[in-house]
Amino acid sequence: MEEENGGGILTEVLPWPGPLALLENWLEGRGGIEPYQGGFLLHYLDKLVYPDISTNHAQHRRVVICIANLAFYARQVWISRRAHR
Repeated sequence: MEEENGGGILTEVLPWPGPLALLENWLEGRGGIEPYQGGFLLHYLDKLVYPDISTNHAQHRRVVICIANLAFYARQVWISRRAHR
């Protein structure tokens, strides 16, 4: 069990691929698919985290998120002040 934990730590700390990434790349190579380079999360979650949207659309999203965040904190302050009265 300690070896497994040590291996997990090593793949996180060092630039070594995990065993499943190695297996996946090997299988893709055998299947005629060019294996991806880089990390698993970057390969599969990049489009989810960084969708291909226009700069204008991204700016609108950021503004909406900031407004929602400010509204949440303003509500928390309002609730806190009412509780202290």
